[in-house]
Amino acid sequence: MSAPVIAMQCNYAYLDKLFTSLKSLLYHNRGLTVYILNPDIPQEWFKNVNQQLNQIDDTIIDLKVDQSLFAESKISFGERLNTMTFDKLLLPKLLPEDRVLYLDSDIIVNRPLTALFNLDFSNPLAAVKDLNSPEKEINAGVVYFNNPVINQQKGIVDQLMAASKQPGLTNADQSVLSDFFYPQTKFLPRTYNYEVGVEGYAVYNHLDRIIDELAQVNDPTIIHFDSDDKPWNLVSTVRYRELWWYYNGMSIRDIIDHVTLGTNKPQWSKLRGPLICLTNSQDLSHLVELVTTLPEYQFEIAARTSMGPKLLALLKYPNVSLYPGILPRVMTDRFNRASAYLDINQGTKDEKAIQRFLKLGKPVLAFNSTASMSGNDQYLVFGDDQVGEMAAWIRELD
Repeated sequence: MSAPVIAMQCNYAYLDKLFTSLKSLLYHNRGLTVYILNPDIPQEWFKNVNQQLNQIDDTIIDLKVDQSLFAESKISFGERLNTMTFDKLLLPKLLPEDRVLYLDSDIIVNRPLTALFNLDFSNPLAAVKDLNSPEKEINAGVVYFNNPVINQQKGIVDQLMAASKQPGLTNADQSVLSDFFYPQTKFLPRTYNYEVGVEGYAVYNHLDRIIDELAQVNDPTIIHFDSDDKPWNLVSTVRYRELWWYYNGMSIRDIIDHVTLGTNKPQWSKLRGPLICLTNSQDLSHLVELVTTLPEYQFEIAARTSMGPKLLALLKYPNVSLYPGILPRVMTDRFNRASAYLDINQGTKDEKAIQRFLKLGKPVLAFNSTASMSGNDQYLVFGDDQVGEMAAWIRELD
């Protein structure tokens, strides 16, 4: 098999996001040729990256695309897309290679793509059905182009470009590719384009079909953050946020060591705990004292709604994580990982959540002024002046 060919696209302003996607790809795959379609990424960036990657036979190619070609193209979701989203329509004409795997810049690759690279298909495209419109659209975040088959249709790229300028495109380039190729597409398993970004929308709108389909994949190969709820936002509800930041913090040296020596980039320094609190208010008794007294513990503050400035200000503490608008699967995961629940929020309590945590056989800690039930061996109540005693008890926990 010839060296796998990848295409990605972004402008300079989005380069740090693409670089995170690229690092995740290179960490799990070797001997790649990666074209980056762009209008303005400096040549020196490519030189720096390639100088390091030549040790492991990967090549990153600078492919400039004139964005004036798409001046009349119709953008959907204009607040987060621009004309660059149409660049992929040029791939059958721009690149000489037969097979090109296109990847969006808001994905992470979380395992080798060998099976996908070895895929035998005679269709013009291979892609995953779009979660929102599975009966009529592919999701264009991961698309395997079979260029010889596509180019059998004379002038196909010109036709795609013309279609991009027509009004009424629901999903920009995705709608164009789907209109031309959906019936002929080889459909891939959901693991190759796990649209985790859609999950929050599906939960809030009770779209059980989408929730159930996402639940069927436990450990996806390509994770796609395809909504405004990006993992690099100040706070977000989307799952796999920590995984995105893991790859973001990865260096080229980490990748080279992994490929050549089999070493793995270490996770962030592991803190003890975590200690979790699901709150309905911004007022948490003695939280800052606990956070500063127990810097070796991870504190996780969750809410079913958005969070106000008082809670957001807690992000200045490196051992505090916030989960606004927490999704059911995220809450299950955090409850399973937590060492103890802190029932220290003022105001209305989420008693079902507290009972659920207690059923896990784990302790719940409260102060007299915040306790939602009587104390017992599992639900421990401390005096409001006993922050030190609570901290000491937590240190004995694990």
